[in-house]
Amino acid sequence: MMRIAITGASGLLGGHLIDTFLQKGYSVIAVVRNPKPTLTKPGVEVRVADVQDPLSLIEAFDGADAVVHAAGFVSFNPRHRNKIFEVNVAGTAHAVNACLQLGIKKLIHISSVAALGRKPGTVLNEDSKWIDVPASPYAVSKHRAELEVYRGAEEGLQVSVVNPSVIISGTTDRSSGALLNYVWHERPFYTDGILNYVDARDVAEVVSLLTAAPRAGQRFILNGGAVGYREFFTQVAQRMNKKVPGWRLPASLAWWAGAAEEFRSIILNREPMVTRQSAAMTNQAFQYDTRRVVEDLGFTFRPLTDTLDWACEAYRRNVTGNK
Repeated sequence: MMRIAITGASGLLGGHLIDTFLQKGYSVIAVVRNPKPTLTKPGVEVRVADVQDPLSLIEAFDGADAVVHAAGFVSFNPRHRNKIFEVNVAGTAHAVNACLQLGIKKLIHISSVAALGRKPGTVLNEDSKWIDVPASPYAVSKHRAELEVYRGAEEGLQVSVVNPSVIISGTTDRSSGALLNYVWHERPFYTDGILNYVDARDVAEVVSLLTAAPRAGQRFILNGGAVGYREFFTQVAQRMNKKVPGWRLPASLAWWAGAAEEFRSIILNREPMVTRQSAAMTNQAFQYDTRRVVEDLGFTFRPLTDTLDWACEAYRRNVTGNK
């Protein structure tokens, strides 16, 4: 039985990766900083490690046939800049080095579409080149993390990289959870940008396919589709029986709202609900070409309606405690 070590196993994507690999007959080493009771299940061995501690990763990966590096830190808070690079870049370097030291041959790296070069007015694909234009620390960190992965490839690792867009799940506290929280709490505003999204279950499925038959050195954009924020919020609100955000927020006002919230968060010593960077993102519109994963792996993404039916129901259960 093949053993898969998964970093970030308790994160947004980790649980879906574990379930997918178990369903396919693999055994799993769940690599986490803080063990959770939900990880205790047949076929899963929980090992405590931190991607910022290289020795702990070597111990955690010992005995694995392949590693899925899903650990990462997503933040658009400028106060988190150092942590973003420590976790996303140095942490990836430590994971690569641990694989090389242990002789593990396969590494699947969970990157982001943020790591792609973003030239306005173009359709982005896996061959898009990084352009040194103003970008968020998170985007820069994901780009540099990929460079560490490709360094590992030059030293003998079989690597594959997936670049998901916004991963939709039923979480309440991570990534897309902020979007669902926004609607659940009936916030009034929407912006003119486009949301590129992908179902968490689709990401896990593609990763499992790449583990079984890795495309060495290749990237795969994972994007289920694109939808305007107003339409996305409307569909979520209908499923949650909540009021639809009805006030359009122009890009200039969104930026100032982010700046004000950052200042308020410093005064109150808490995380900002929105930042200048996250506000700017909600007014952007990028297009992604997903033909590689569709043609090379024969993969079909779930439609948005199915994703939102599942995610909104899971979110409701998480919020209300009704399992």
